[in-house]
Amino acid sequence: MLRDEATLEDYLRWRGWDIEGKLYEFKGDDLVHSAVGLLSHTLTFPLTLGRHVNAISPSLSQKTGDDGFNRKQHLRLCCVGARAECTLPDDYWREFLVAAMSANQAHDGGDERSEQSFHCTIDFIGPDVPSHLKSKTIALIDNDRCPQQQQQQTKEYELTMNYHTSFLHEVVLKFLKSSYMTNNSNSDDIQSSSDRTDQIRQFWDGFALFNPGLGHPNLAKQWKPTLKFLLGTGKPILFTAHSTIDAERDRLVLEELLVDSADNNSRDGLVEYNVNPYASRMGFVDPFSSLGSKGTKVHIVTPNHSAFMLQ
Repeated sequence: MLRDEATLEDYLRWRGWDIEGKLYEFKGDDLVHSAVGLLSHTLTFPLTLGRHVNAISPSLSQKTGDDGFNRKQHLRLCCVGARAECTLPDDYWREFLVAAMSANQAHDGGDERSEQSFHCTIDFIGPDVPSHLKSKTIALIDNDRCPQQQQQQTKEYELTMNYHTSFLHEVVLKFLKSSYMTNNSNSDDIQSSSDRTDQIRQFWDGFALFNPGLGHPNLAKQWKPTLKFLLGTGKPILFTAHSTIDAERDRLVLEELLVDSADNNSRDGLVEYNVNPYASRMGFVDPFSSLGSKGTKVHIVTPNHSAFMLQ
C-alpha cells in the first residue's frame, strides 16, 4: 500500500519505475530531475484524483457478498470544466486505478478480500472537451499492478470515461429531459420537477474541478452559478489550484458561497488548500497576468499545485 503522505518519487519507486537506473549511463542528476518533471505533468491528474478516492468513498454504492465482503463498488464522478485531463493517453488514466486500488486497500485495513471489483465512471464535461472523443472503458491488467497487488484476487478494476463538449448546465438539462421522457414512457405517473432535480443531484457521487480559477477576475462570474449547483448537491468536491495566489482567490469565493449556501449546516465552512504532492512540476506563465509590468511580478502557475477536498 502507498502511504497518504507519499511523494511522487515514492509512487514511482512503489510502481517499480526505476528512472535513475534507466538513466544511469547518462550520469546526470539534471536528466533524472527533468524526467520526473515530465512524468509529474502527465500523472498529476490521475494521481491527484486517486489520492482522494477515500474522501468520496462514503458515497460509493456497494454490493456485499454472503461473507460480508464487498463484491462491487461503483463510483461515478463528474470532472467539471475539463480540459487537458480528458486528453491523456489511457496508460496514464490506468494509474488512477492503481492509486485507487492502493487507497481502497488502505481504507479497508489491508484486507485483500475486501476489494473484489471496482468500477469508476468519469464524465468529463466542459466547452473545451474535444468533440471527437468517444466514450471508452479501460481496465487494469496484471502488468499494471505492483508485485504486491498482483497477488490479490481482484477480479476487475475498470474506468469508464465519457466526454461532453458542453457546459455543465447543458448536460444536466439533457439528463433531466432524458429522465423525464423515460419515466413518462414507462409509467402513467408524471415525475415532479422536484423529484427530477433530486435525481440529478444524486446522479454523481462526487465532483472534481482541476485548476478552475474560481476567483480569477476573468472567470469568477462564469463559475458562480455552477458552484451553487455543485454545493447544493451536498456531494464531495475536489478542487485544485494553479498556485498559492490562485488557491487564495478560490478560497475566498468558496467561503463566501458556503456562508450563503442553504446546505452550509452540513458542511464545514473552513476552506484550506494544501500543497499537492502530485502536482505538476512544470511551471508556466499565467497568460492573464501582467507580464512583468512595472511594479508587478510574473505569476507562475503549475497544474494542481494545491488541493482542497470539500466534504
